Amino acid sequence: MYYGLGIQPIRTKFLQPNYLLALEFKEGFVFGRVVRRRICRYKPYPVIDANGNTVDISPSSHQTELRFRDPRNTKNDILYLDTATNAGYAWILHGSIGIKPQYIYMYPKFPEGKEIPGKFPSLDPIRPASGDDFGYVNSDLSPYEDPSDYVEYVIPPGLHMAAEYYNKDSSRSHQPVLHLLFSVYWIQVLKPDKHGKLISDIAARRVPAAFLTVGFGNTPVDLGDKLKKEWEAVPLTLDEAVELR
Repeated sequence: MYYGLGIQPIRTKFLQPNYLLALEFKEGFVFGRVVRRRICRYKPYPVIDANGNTVDISPSSHQTELRFRDPRNTKNDILYLDTATNAGYAWILHGSIGIKPQYIYMYPKFPEGKEIPGKFPSLDPIRPASGDDFGYVNSDLSPYEDPSDYVEYVIPPGLHMAAEYYNKDSSRSHQPVLHLLFSVYWIQVLKPDKHGKLISDIAARRVPAAFLTVGFGNTPVDLGDKLKKEWEAVPLTLDEAVELR
């Protein structure tokens, strides 16, 4: 495990009710307060295909993109919020995925179907089909028993997440088994005209607050017109937010 390199168990980062947060979207930051939360855990989760069959990956082989489907009803996506709001509040999923066995490399894709960008400043896109040795998550980086924030997923409503897999074992087949550990947050979205000073205090770090990038990786996902309207959200740059009073 690499916890000594600044990686933390995701459970230590879950927010409590009444915590303040700033959600970074491509259009800017949306500020809010956690009204309530619910911890959601699926363990063990055997990776399945669209027909509900357990995936078994041959030695040195690749598994194409799969959603995280409910084995009892494969039409359902476990990590998907199908409405912009719930019980009158904006809501999001925040969590991580632990993996076993050690030979399985998982390449997360969010949103699904999107090419995975390379990391460091100038690497070419990641190629899960080749088992590239970067851009993956494995049991060292996010242990099955205690999923880490090595990749911290923040999933807004209306977007599906998926993953590809590669078996690094050159002699044996393996079945990927996951530990899905997430928290659902119901959020009061703060408005610049009503909560200007609080938003400014969050942006300037004058009060404790969590800053979460929506999606994962280098680029946050779009807020989009639907969420902006239904959340009544006003995305702001940090400089704009700091200037509020």
